[in-house]
Amino acid sequence: MKTIKDALVIAWINGWIAATRGWIWVIGGAVSPISFLVVLAIYGGAEGLKWGLVGGFIWTIASNGIGLIGDATYYRLGIKYQSMLTAAPVSPAGYALGLALSAFVFALPTLVVYLAAMLWLGLWILTPASLYALTALWLASAGIGFTLAGLIKHMRYAWALPQILSAVFTVGAPVYYPATRLPSPYLGVVLPTGAAAVIIQDSAGLIHYGPHLTSAAAVALALQSALGLYFLFKLARWRQP
Repeated sequence: MKTIKDALVIAWINGWIAATRGWIWVIGGAVSPISFLVVLAIYGGAEGLKWGLVGGFIWTIASNGIGLIGDATYYRLGIKYQSMLTAAPVSPAGYALGLALSAFVFALPTLVVYLAAMLWLGLWILTPASLYALTALWLASAGIGFTLAGLIKHMRYAWALPQILSAVFTVGAPVYYPATRLPSPYLGVVLPTGAAAVIIQDSAGLIHYGPHLTSAAAVALALQSALGLYFLFKLARWRQP
């Protein structure tokens, strides 16, 4: 309970208060997914719009987790906020989960808009399978973001690395396109964004992959989220600057 309380307090300070006072960052986080959405809508029509909305929903969650690289590094190296919490009765797990929840708070307005648009088009992605995929993706991406932040020694790398990972996790994984376009659709579950996309695309009715691929995606995503949590709690830097 102490860990959860710590996480909620940090999420309130770093998420809700920061988002309401710095709303420009909420808009900034929505720019890249909307860019993909516009291109797909222009060239793919209504069907492209559906793929863009589902892909944007997935990427908004993942990008906010990966974006922790910048925040966590800045708090550790820039303003020494993490060092202050180290001296306080705050656990690494509570701090890490608090930052992950903060990222989710920043993503909420964009997610609500995407969800409303999908409902208008007759897409429903909040099925049990999709909710599992979205939760596991959030944990996996937050684990990646917080862990990589602990490995960065200079602030100048903290803002460049998320941009590189954004390209890898959206273009290298079937987020905005079907996994069947890859040499093998099973390659689509290698990255957590791809594994989540396979489950959600199938659940939303965009494409039917079959039980073998969706089961492989579910297993891969479970392993990826478990690994993300392990790194989040055990291997991420806490006491050294």
